[in-house]
Amino acid sequence: MAKTTEKNEKTQKRSFVDLIKKPVLKQKVNVFENALNFDYRDYTKISYDDQSKLFNALKTMFVKLRENSEFISQEEFEATYVNYLVELLDLAVTGNVSAMDYLCFMYKKGIDGVIPMNLTLAHKWGMLAMANGSKLSVDRLRMFITPVLEYVDESDIDIEYMQKRYDVKDEDVAYYIAQTFAGLYNPRMDITLLNMAREEPVSYDSNFQKFMHDANEKRDEVLPDLLKYLK
Repeated sequence: MAKTTEKNEKTQKRSFVDLIKKPVLKQKVNVFENALNFDYRDYTKISYDDQSKLFNALKTMFVKLRENSEFISQEEFEATYVNYLVELLDLAVTGNVSAMDYLCFMYKKGIDGVIPMNLTLAHKWGMLAMANGSKLSVDRLRMFITPVLEYVDESDIDIEYMQKRYDVKDEDVAYYIAQTFAGLYNPRMDITLLNMAREEPVSYDSNFQKFMHDANEKRDEVLPDLLKYLK
């Protein structure tokens, strides 16, 4: 009996993922196609402190919603979660770094029964956050960034001179290099906030290996330019 119940629970979770992987944010995506109907919350108009408060409130609501998921219906859970996700996306596409990084975290881990793991989206959101100074995103994408740091470390770059030139503290050297790299890399991979808004936000990742093959090639192309900048 227990095995049957467990099987039913797994089946229910799979069907829920199948349901929510549909382009539930299609309306939000479409508004980017027509500036006349651009209908998203422009959080650049509020202060950084207010953005931070909103982001922290959203994180808390996501956690509470998952904790209480067994006490509400599937429809209510989905509708509420999507509302929170839309608000987080609005915050991210108007330039909030914490929101970008949190989307990286969500897609890297996946949320059981809500959104599938999507490492391509995680990479893109993380690289956008990194380019805008997120130290957390550097750590989340450490495997991709480590070869960049090693390349610089093995080069003839005078790190001390670089620090003085760009006013970089000792503890921030790796983060500064990663941020600079991301700023050069993202345009070549066409990773922009506008394009991220057009991505289907909750979907399975079917082309991650091909994407990373292209990403690794583009990373290698960017490295010489990175050295030129750091010098």
